Amino acid sequence: MFDKQYRFTGTHAKMVKELTSGFDESGKLKLFKRNLDVYINAPIIGFINKRKGQKNTDNDIADVSILGDQLIGESSNLEYVFRLILLLDEEYEPDKTKRLDKAFRYFGKEESENDLKLFDEYVLGGVEIFHEKLIQSSSSSSDYIAHLYDFIDDFNELTNRGIESKDIVSLCVNGKQT
Repeated sequence: MFDKQYRFTGTHAKMVKELTSGFDESGKLKLFKRNLDVYINAPIIGFINKRKGQKNTDNDIADVSILGDQLIGESSNLEYVFRLILLLDEEYEPDKTKRLDKAFRYFGKEESENDLKLFDEYVLGGVEIFHEKLIQSSSSSSDYIAHLYDFIDDFNELTNRGIESKDIVSLCVNGKQT
């Protein structure tokens, strides 16, 4: 599944180039080191934010690729993310048993084209979110850093909503929530 080259095309290729380019004067500071890093993290961000993107092939923009060898090297991480999405996306598959089967019993044996398309849509949606939140309104190194801080803060709030400090302390002290 994650054993051959992946290509970002059109505007998504442009966005990935900008996400992996240096943003300081020396060009050494980057939000993401590699295209692969964007690819690993984007579906998580797309899923959490319920954002799916649609592939486009604007011929004026050069494609951006991730080599198959790189994907193979990170296949366990990518499969983990893919399984989580299959397991948690109740809108895509409302039946809990079918979600469990897709994520565990049949995973790696019979992924449907729709499952792979779903993953890719979340990848593209995540790329769009990264670009909007981190790149679009940045014009200086300090802007990039401020937007990254805000993005991480928003992500933390989004993923930890409903959990309060007292709940964490209670779990640590008692081993259960009160």
